[in-house]
This record gives sequence, C-alpha cells and structure tokens, in this order.
Amino acid sequence: MLPWLNYGGVETYAIRLARGLRDRGHRVVVVSGGGRLVPELEASGIEHVRIDFTGLRMLSGLARLRRLMEREHVDLVNAHNWRAGLAAFFACRLAGVPFMLTVHGTRRPLHRHAVFYWSERMVVVSEASRRNLVTDFGLPSERVVKSVIGVDCDRFSPGPPDGQLEQELGLRPGAPRVVHVSRFSHSKAPVALALIRATPELAAQVPGIELIVVGQGPEEGVVARAAEEMNSRLGRKAVYALGGRSDIPQIMRLATVVVGTASVALEAMSSGKPVVAVGKGGYLGIVRPETLAEAEDSCFGDHEKVQPIRSERVARDLVDLFSNPEEAAELGRFGRAAAQSRHGAVRLAQDIEDIYLRVLCDRNRVRRILVFHLNQIGDLIFTLPPLKALREAFPKAHITSVVRPHLSGLLAHSGFVDDIIERPPGGPWPAMGLGIRQRRARPDLTIGFSHSATMTLCAWLSGSPHRTGYADSNLSRLLSHRVQVRGILSPKKANRLVQALGLGLDKRDYVGLVRLSAEDREYGSKLVAESGLKGAGPLIALAPGESTTRPYKSWSKEGFIEVARALVVEHDAEMLVVGGPDDRPLGYEIAESLGQHAANLAGKTTPSQLGALLEHCRLLIGIDSGPMHVAAAMSCPVVGLFGPTDPWRTGPEGEGHEVVFHEQPCWPCIHPVTPTCADRPCMSSITVGEVLAAASRILARGEKGRDALTGPRGRLQVRG
Repeated sequence: MLPWLNYGGVETYAIRLARGLRDRGHRVVVVSGGGRLVPELEASGIEHVRIDFTGLRMLSGLARLRRLMEREHVDLVNAHNWRAGLAAFFACRLAGVPFMLTVHGTRRPLHRHAVFYWSERMVVVSEASRRNLVTDFGLPSERVVKSVIGVDCDRFSPGPPDGQLEQELGLRPGAPRVVHVSRFSHSKAPVALALIRATPELAAQVPGIELIVVGQGPEEGVVARAAEEMNSRLGRKAVYALGGRSDIPQIMRLATVVVGTASVALEAMSSGKPVVAVGKGGYLGIVRPETLAEAEDSCFGDHEKVQPIRSERVARDLVDLFSNPEEAAELGRFGRAAAQSRHGAVRLAQDIEDIYLRVLCDRNRVRRILVFHLNQIGDLIFTLPPLKALREAFPKAHITSVVRPHLSGLLAHSGFVDDIIERPPGGPWPAMGLGIRQRRARPDLTIGFSHSATMTLCAWLSGSPHRTGYADSNLSRLLSHRVQVRGILSPKKANRLVQALGLGLDKRDYVGLVRLSAEDREYGSKLVAESGLKGAGPLIALAPGESTTRPYKSWSKEGFIEVARALVVEHDAEMLVVGGPDDRPLGYEIAESLGQHAANLAGKTTPSQLGALLEHCRLLIGIDSGPMHVAAAMSCPVVGLFGPTDPWRTGPEGEGHEVVFHEQPCWPCIHPVTPTCADRPCMSSITVGEVLAAASRILARGEKGRDALTGPRGRLQVRG
C-alpha cells in the first residue's frame, strides 16, 4: 500500500518488491491512489487497485480496503507511507490481518505517538533509520528489521548511450555528462539546486559538460527555473531539466557520473556508473570501496545528517572523477559488482518474504500448538494435510488436537500430533473449562478449524498470544489472526489456514494420511470374515446414510437396492452396508432385500475401523458423507452421489473416483432445504443407470492400473 504511484524511490521500491514476490510464487496486489507508474506495474502482470486515502476519502477508502482484503483473501498488508499506514492499520485491525510498515527514512520523535508505528514488524532500509526507530521511538530492537533497498540489475545494466534519446533531448554525442535523478520535495530539491549552482565551475574545468536533472514534485518548478537561469547565464544550454520520466535506465546510460541517493545511487551503481552520494541528509561524496559501508549505513546520504551540501565540494568531486577516467571506470565496475552481490532485487524479495513469514508465524517462538477440530468425519479428514504441514514446520513443537471422542482414532497413529484431547460432552461449559485448563500449558499458537463460538472462546481462554481461525467463525473478534476465507469447511479452506501462516504444503490432498493401528486392521478383517459373505466376487461398500443434521443430501433407499442387485447380477458382487449407529435401521432394510449377498455393518465401526474395513473393498458407493472421504483417504475408489453440495469443493480426493451430479437452477443450495424444495430434484434426478454405469467403469478398470480421470474442475470425473 502506498498513497500514490508517481515517480519516486519509495514507489519504484514497491514495484521491485511486488515483482520479486510475484516471481517467488505469491499473489500480490498493490493499492495506491494512482499515478504515472501504474501502467509499468500492470505491464508486469500485477494487479493494481486504486483507493484514495486523502482527506475525507479516508473512511470510504477504509471500507473499500476491507472489502478488498476479504475478496482477495489477503494474509498480510505492508504499507510504505504514514498515510497508507494509518489506513492499513485500522483496516487490518477490523479484519484481523497482520500489518507491517516499511519506513523509508528517518522520522521525528513526535511521530512515535502514531499507533501504526507499533506494527508487528517495522522494516527499514538503512541502519540510520533503524537507530532512529529504536533510539528516538523506543521501539524494541527485535521488532525493527533491516532489509536492502534492492535494485533490478537486469534492467539497470551497463551499456552505450542511446543515440536516438540523445537526439531527442538535444544532447551532443559523446559530451561529458552528470545525471541527477530525484523527487523534488522541499527536503530533496536543495541537492539539484546545489548541483545547478556548481555548473559554472564544472564548465570551466570540464569543457562542454552537460547536466541532466530528472524528477518531479512540489519544487519541480523551482528547479526548472534555476536551470533556465543558469543556461541564460552560461549563454548555452548546459542544464537539461526533464521533469518526471519513466525511462531512467536509458537516462543512466547517458551519464558519465551520477549524483544521487538511495535507490538512484544503487541504480547508477548497477548501471556501471561512478556515484557521488548526496541526499536530504547531506553530502557524503564519491562512493568508493572504503566508503561503501558508510554510504549504505545512511542510505547514501538520505537517512542521516552528514556533511552540509556545498556547491564547491560537489564541483570538486565531480571534476576529480572527470579528470581521472581510469578511476571512474574502475569505480563503475566496483559499483556494478557491489549492487549485484549486496542489493539485487532477488535478495530484496527473499529478505522481505522472510520477514513476512516471521510476522505470520514466528517459528522460533512456537513450542506448543493447540488445534480445534470440527465434529464431522469428513471435516477432520480435510485437516490432515494442514496437520502434516504443521508437524513439518514445527518438528519440535508439542501439538495437541481437540476432537470429539469418536474421531480420535483418525489422528492417534498419524504422527502429526503429540496429544489428543477428547472434547467433553455436555454443551459449552465443560468445553470452556478445557480452555481454562489449557492455560496452564501456555500454548504459543492455536489453530481453529472449528467455527464454533465455544472453540473460539476456548482458544481465547487458553491465553495463546496467536489465535488463528476463519473470518466467518463465531466470536471471530477473539481471534488475533482471521483468515479471509468463508463458507463451509473444504480441503481448500482447511489448507488456506496454514498457508495464511506462511507454511508450505508439500501435500494438498488427504490420500494416504489416515494411518491405522494394527488393532483396527485386525478388527476390520474380523468383520469381513464374520459377515457371512462368500468372497467370490468384488466386495463393494454402500454408504447410504446421511448426517442427522443434513438429511437433504440423501438418495433413495430403493435406488441403492436396485444398484446393488444389478451389481450382484452383473459382477457377482457382494455388499457391505457401512455408516454410523443412526444408519443401522436403513442398513438392515438394504441388507435384508439383498439376502445372502449383503451384510449390514453400520454402527459396528469407529471411523478408523471403517478405514480398515474399506481396505478390503473394491469401491464405495455413497452420498456426500464421512464414509466417502474415509474411502478416498484409503485409496478406495468412490462413486459419489452429489446434489445440494458442491462436488468440486467437497468431493472425494485422489484418483479414479466418479461423481454423479445434476446441476439445478437453484444450485448451490442454501441449507437447510426449504419446504418448497421437498422433492430435491438435485438428488431425485440421479438415476440407477447412471450410478450403475459409474460403478461398472471403476470395476472394469480393476484394482491395479486404475486410470486417473480428469474432469473440468479437478481430478474427478463428474457425470450427469
């Protein structure tokens, strides 16, 4: 975020940073009030959003910024100016998104009273700026982080002058030239004016010298008038005041010597030009190997008081360089090497990325993690890839998961958690007691996959300083970091929670992440052996039961019976009806209608035991439910029957699955189903023939050599 994108060092810094972060795989949005550099930014493929934060527009700008953060799922905001910082600070507080401020200079101690100067991290680009914030502002030293300014060494590179540009500007080919680029503010224009005043002395000792002054700002007119007066005094055009320009790399190639500060000094060095460093802090002089560290310390004379700016000294140092072309050439080579090795744009992006990651989640400070899960089987399975990422990011941390008792087996042998706390029954009060008890353990980080107010309150009561959850969680104001993703939990949404902490995901799907105990596998084999089935043909699981809270997802009992009978006839298949205790009556009806070819095991397994049972099955046919996701996690192919829910959001993950789905005009459904939709055409339109065909295709592919089918929005084949 910046107040504008006109010509200037802060603006070009922000564009370099945006490009570098984009190249490192991040999504970047730049917010400003607009300006001449917007086309250059957009030509890089980076989105720009224009928001004006000046004057009375601040409040409407805050509202727009808040909506932008939600729409783009913003994980962190980095402001680069006090005005942008003020807006960003309050928007981030409202959204629960981490905020950072980059300070491009020094500030008066009075500024320390501004709240946004106490951001999570303050980034500075010079040691002088760092000393200013620590000493004058009283900021803790560990919160003030120094980074490089960065320079695009490919864009700013040595090369011959552009003859066409020389002709366009009216320059004499081969003339000795001084180039000065700056923003002509009240504090920086004196450098250009001192340089113009030095022109007569320069002209007396360097015949034919030309001075090119580039920049814009409130003092641009003063600089232009000084240039006209000097040309009139000399009786020739020696000073060229060009105003603001975007072709700075080509301008640099016109130079023999560059006078500048901060980004301009580095751009000149990268272009292979000797540099005289002078900025609003004062005069530093020729940048040589022995003075480079001092120059970097003060941002090349921009961030700390050095020597006063005097035209006589400017002229003396410039004449020294023009009189010693061999030294000037050597300084140009030195500057190019120093810019590449110490200030490259790649290093800038790496430095800032590392700072961002520490703001999102400082891995060195996290020793205990508390994770709150939702109550459904599928929802827990969705969180396995994020748990794996947490374990890999924090190999020495103690990770505790809070789950409902019936789900603990899905995590017990995963290796991703060190401890499992079974969420107590009896409503919110016992659960809140859990949060208070966890306060003794002092968790450093809580992760809330659960949206419930009780779990959010538990996270707050635990005393954890970093409480991460979703923006649409109940009581989300108690979270310290609200991830800007809304809607029901899905694999993508679960993954975003840890990605928003800056953690990588080497595995994004849950296939193979349900790890079973030997006892579970033994129990699964025992159930199959005791089922009374002959084992002659393929064993197929049926999961017809819906959640008691989501009956709108069910398909007809008659449909399951017809499909099962056809599979028995056509493939000599045998059926196992699976599900929870509430599904046992429905399971008995289906099993009895199939006689000796089916067994009802609904209610006889925990979720982890169900996983062991499904290892014996060739496929599972079921509605959008927990057993479907257990099957997919165990690499058991699935025929999923979807209607009101989104198969591309919560469909089975992995390869070889098929989904039968008929999109309706009223889809996606707003749950729960209203009386006007009692017939549920999304599910009643699914035919027995479609389900049977999907199952037959999976059986035909066989257990070995299953092909991955590619659908229009993922690795599912969606038919209907």
